[in-house]
Amino acid sequence: VQLQDRNERLYGLRDLQERTGKLAASKIDLSARMVFSEEDKLKISKDLVDLQIETNKMKEQYETENFELKNMILALENRVLELELCSEKVTGERDALRERLHALESSRKELADEYIILKSNYLALGKELDQEV
Repeated sequence: VQLQDRNERLYGLRDLQERTGKLAASKIDLSARMVFSEEDKLKISKDLVDLQIETNKMKEQYETENFELKNMILALENRVLELELCSEKVTGERDALRERLHALESSRKELADEYIILKSNYLALGKELDQEV
């Protein structure tokens, strides 16, 4: 009976040793999985940081291009305003020249009329002179 008791205890110890061995193996397996998990976390973190860097570069490029485009738009708007002012100036000069042209044409017509009158007077005076001579 004692031997049987002892035998059962030994089997219990063996069972306990097996369980302890399994527990140790599972602990090692868990540690290995945790290491792999940590490695995965590090890889994911690295990928995330790389992605954030790339995103920041893209944002910077977008802001630079946006700034350049806004500057270009402002320069073009400035040029349009300059051209509009120049156009207004040229229009004013054109209108002034038209008025001057009309005045010169009127003056020319008056001078032509006056010339005709003077010529007819000259011819009439020439005829009178010829008659007197």
